[in-house]
Amino acid sequence: MDPLRNLSRSVRIWIFLISILLSLVLIFNITAINKDKPIGFGNGLDYGLDFAGGTEIWLKLDTNVSAETMTIEKGILESRLNSMGLKDIPVTVYGDQYIIIKIAKASPEEVRAIEEILKQQANFEQRIDGQLAVKGAEISIDLGSGSSGVYSAGQGSGYAWHVNIKLDGVGGCRFGKVAAGKFYGLDNPRNRPVDLFIDRPEGTTILMTETLHGLLGNTSSSAAGSSKDIYFGDTAVHVIENRSGIPIIIAYPNDMNKTLDEYARYKVLGYTKTILAEDESRIPVEDVDKVRDLGIIVQSYPLSDEGRKDPEGWIQNVTGLKTCPRLNFDTQGECVYAAQITGGGNTQQDAEAELQQNQIWLTSGNLPAKANIDSESTVPPSLGAQFLRYSLITGLIGIISVSLVIYLRYKKLFIVVPTIITGFSEIIIILGIASLINWEIDLPAIAGIIAAVGTGVDNQIVITDETIASKSATGKKSASLTERIKRAFFIIFTSAATIIALMLPLMTFVAGMLKGFALTTILGVFIGVFITRPAYAKTIEELLKGQE
Repeated sequence: MDPLRNLSRSVRIWIFLISILLSLVLIFNITAINKDKPIGFGNGLDYGLDFAGGTEIWLKLDTNVSAETMTIEKGILESRLNSMGLKDIPVTVYGDQYIIIKIAKASPEEVRAIEEILKQQANFEQRIDGQLAVKGAEISIDLGSGSSGVYSAGQGSGYAWHVNIKLDGVGGCRFGKVAAGKFYGLDNPRNRPVDLFIDRPEGTTILMTETLHGLLGNTSSSAAGSSKDIYFGDTAVHVIENRSGIPIIIAYPNDMNKTLDEYARYKVLGYTKTILAEDESRIPVEDVDKVRDLGIIVQSYPLSDEGRKDPEGWIQNVTGLKTCPRLNFDTQGECVYAAQITGGGNTQQDAEAELQQNQIWLTSGNLPAKANIDSESTVPPSLGAQFLRYSLITGLIGIISVSLVIYLRYKKLFIVVPTIITGFSEIIIILGIASLINWEIDLPAIAGIIAAVGTGVDNQIVITDETIASKSATGKKSASLTERIKRAFFIIFTSAATIIALMLPLMTFVAGMLKGFALTTILGVFIGVFITRPAYAKTIEELLKGQE
C-alpha cells in the first residue's frame, strides 16, 4: 500500500489537518472573533501595542502594598476607565507596587483624557433619600485583618459577606443626622436604602417623552429574575429625580417651546447638560437641535425597547448608582465613625465577587495607595505596522535559511518539504489558539513563536536522524524503525518538559513583555509534542519504509 494511502488513514495526520483548518478559520476571522473587523487573513488576531500602535503607562504606588490592596487598586482603575466607556483597556498588576495600563490605537487626545482619569479622584457619594450623607475621602474601608470576609449564612441560605468602613468627623456626623429616622428595626422592609453613587452627573437633566415618563412613573420593582432591586417601593421616576437628584424634562413634540422654557429655567440654576433618553424615532433630531441651540450639551443614552421592560440597569448607568444596601442600624442622629456593610450571594464565589466589587466602589473616591505615572511609552500606528511587516519578512528569511541548511544536511528534498510544512503549520496553529483566547500578538509573542518553531525544527531533525539511522556506529543493524521513533520521542518529551519548566515561572510570577514570550513558547511546545511532531514522524516513517 502506498505511503499517501497510509497517511490518509492515520489519526495523527487527521488531527494535524483539522487543527490547521480550524486555526485558519479563526485567523481569517470567519467566526467573527473580532466583530469590528471583516473576514481576512490576520483579522481574527488581536495585536499588541508593538503592531497596532498605542501607549503603555506604568503607574507606581507610593508604597508597597498587599495583594488584596493591589487587587482593589486595579479594580478601581478599571471601574474608572469603564465608566468613561473605555472598555477594552487591560489593567495588569506587576509585583506589589506597579500597575500597567495598555492603550491600543489611541489618539494623543484620548491618551491625555485617560491620563486625567488616572490622576483624578472619582466623585464618590452616599445619599439617603437624596440627601448627601458621605462623600469622597470622608469614607474609607478598613483593610485590617478580619475587617472583611465571606462566610456561610447557614444551610440553604447561601453565603454572607461583610466589610467594615470608617468615617471621618465631618462625614460621620453628617451621616448620623441624615440617617436619623430612616431605620425601623432589624429586617424591617421599610428601612431606607443607602445609595452609593460614583460620578453622579451634576448640573445634568434627562430629556424623555411623556410616554416614557409615565412608564417609569409606574415602575416600582425589578423584573422577575433580576438579582437586585434598586426601588425599595419607590418608582423609577422617584429614584432618578428624588434619590439621584437629576431632574427630568419632558419633550412635548407639539409644544417644544414649553420644553425649551424648562431648559432655560434649569440653565439659570446651573444645569448645562442633558441626557437624551430616547432615540430620534421618538424625539426628532430637529427638536434636540433646538435644545443644543440653548447652549445645552446633549449626551445620547437611549433606553431600548427591551430595556423598557426592566429599566433598572439603564437607571443605574445614567445616574451613577452602584449599589443601595438597606440601612441596618439606628444612628439616633448621632455621629457615626464606624459601620459595617453586609450582603450575600447564592454561592461563595458570588459572595466573594460582590464583596470585592463593594470594596472597589467604597474606595473609588480615593485609592488605598496613591498612584503616580512612573513611565509612558508610545508606538505610532504607522511604526507598529512597519514592525509587523519586518517581523513577517524576518520569519520568511528564517524559514528559507532553515530549509537550505536542512537540504545541505540530508540532500533529500522529501525530508526538507515535510520539515518546512510542519514549521509553517505550528505557526498557524499557535496563531489560531491566540485568536481563540484573544491573546495579543506583540514582539515578545513573535519571539516566542520563533523559539517554539526553532525547537520544533530541532525535534524534527532528531526524529529524522533516528529514522534514517539504519545501522549503528559498530556496523550492526540498529533497532526497528518504530523503536527508533520511540527513542526520538523520549528525547523530544524530555526537551519539552525542560522548556515548559523554564517558561512557567515567567507565566506565573512575571508581568509585561516576558509573559507573551512564555505563553507562545509553551503553546508551541504543546502543539509540537501532541500535534505536529507525531504527524511529522508518521510522514517520515511512511516515506522511509521502503528503505528498511
